[in-house]
Amino acid sequence: MPISLPPLTRRGFLKRGSAAAFGALATSSPAVEIPEQVWVLFSDTHIAADEALNARGVCMAENLRRCANQVLKIGQKPFGLIVNGDCAYLEGISEDYVTFLRCMQPLREQSIQIHCTLGNHDHRTNFLNAVIGPPPPNAERPMNVPDKHVTTVTSAQVNWILLDSLDLVNKTPGLLGQAQLTWIERELRNSPNKPTFIVAHHNPMQASMDEKKKGGCLQDSDALFDLLASYSKVQGFIYGHTHTWLKTKHEKTGLPLINLPPIAYTFDPKRPNGWVIARIDADRAEFELRALNPAHEEHGQKHVIHFT
Repeated sequence: MPISLPPLTRRGFLKRGSAAAFGALATSSPAVEIPEQVWVLFSDTHIAADEALNARGVCMAENLRRCANQVLKIGQKPFGLIVNGDCAYLEGISEDYVTFLRCMQPLREQSIQIHCTLGNHDHRTNFLNAVIGPPPPNAERPMNVPDKHVTTVTSAQVNWILLDSLDLVNKTPGLLGQAQLTWIERELRNSPNKPTFIVAHHNPMQASMDEKKKGGCLQDSDALFDLLASYSKVQGFIYGHTHTWLKTKHEKTGLPLINLPPIAYTFDPKRPNGWVIARIDADRAEFELRALNPAHEEHGQKHVIHFT
């Protein structure tokens, strides 16, 4: 079962929605196909139960509300929005997700499809219970991979394979696990033959990292990137976790890497926080930073991936 938030009407919000609606995916194409699709990418929102809570000099809930309002003013409805992990502040308590959903409500009321991955500060059960309520007694939630929440979202232009790198709550390292790697291979084999982006919260391990940094990233990333390298339709890997807006390449495979900025706080006060517009057509994907501080020198910066 993917973590995907269905579009929301005010009436539907009062009813909280059903489990079936919660699993809805943005898989249908627009009535009139357009050459370019707009997607929105959020990451590291770190929402606490207390909407007024500040950390590292910012109010996380205020930042998320600002970003949501900015998305509503971009001039066209995005085909979908991905929140790439660490939705919650530290330990993913249930009340964190209640506040997270409240901040995301204006987007859902405009029928924007929202998909969430999980990061190391999230808690699977608490998130699901906050969104759809606990499962019936003696029932298990359906999942594509045991104890992981993954899905593939596909449109006329692109596939997004959304992974679950959460290993232990409030512990820095991430892990996919063999069962998820097997699922990824199956999805890559069976998904439509179109440009494909892999999305996970944790940054990949690189040979040039020092040992401390290696200990905090995706621990089985070598196995993942060996797999990705065998599929030419994979055009990039998108991650968060480091709270740094950046484009690089994977050192071993050369696959483009896009590091999303945080909506919450940055670790380096000189770096921008904010969100990203992804514009995708038949030949390329353009990722544009929308910094919360529009005076920041990187606001509007574009990272482009040309499809091969």
